[in-house]
Amino acid sequence: MFFFKKKNKYPLNAKYQKKDFVRFKHKNEVFFGFIYEAFEKDNKITYTIQMAGECPTFVYDYKEEDIIGYMPSFKG
Repeated sequence: MFFFKKKNKYPLNAKYQKKDFVRFKHKNEVFFGFIYEAFEKDNKITYTIQMAGECPTFVYDYKEEDIIGYMPSFKG
């Protein structure tokens, strides 16, 4: 018997897409990171943000309205 994990579809109404480079505020400091995943809970979008590169740190359930903005000049 095989069990397959149901993949979550990326929310269509998400403002930011995967691998977008964004700024966000945490404890009165500004951090940068990449959008790793997005989820829709109770009609609100939350993101998982990856910080750093070789040894990444993840920020889970970060609200869309708390992200400061998208960094369009970064090409990664």
